[in-house]
Amino acid sequence: MNPIKHIRGKHKWLDMSFSGKRYKRVSSENVDELIKASNSNENLIQMLKSNAPIFSFTRLDEKTFEFRLEVPDKIMSHKLVLGEEVEMSRRDGSKVKIVYSLEGDNVMKQVITPREGKKAYFTREFYEKGGKMTIQVDGTDIIATVFYEQIE
Repeated sequence: MNPIKHIRGKHKWLDMSFSGKRYKRVSSENVDELIKASNSNENLIQMLKSNAPIFSFTRLDEKTFEFRLEVPDKIMSHKLVLGEEVEMSRRDGSKVKIVYSLEGDNVMKQVITPREGKKAYFTREFYEKGGKMTIQVDGTDIIATVFYEQIE
């Protein structure tokens, strides 16, 4: 069954085109500036700069997805239910609360609330062969953008 194609702006969108596909960062803008402005801890900063994790979201049912993150030394995954808050450990070991939501068929939003620190907002927009993620943090007007390509 072929996905239904949509045209929105300059990008071709495919219904749920991102489910089960793997993505890797190819470039970014304003990440260093956002990290500095949000006072992130040094361990997290080094991980964001040195590792380009591979990630995927796989839809399991109407409201449930599996999120998988592959970094050089390990693979992490968890199930998420849209709209439900869950507590997770970050790559640096700190605990955060996360809520995911889906807008349309190809925009996955994520709000991360750390025990200490500022709330962060991630918006991933998926296109036919890639996507982008914007990141905003409370207390700063800087928006970082990370661009992804789909990998085999």
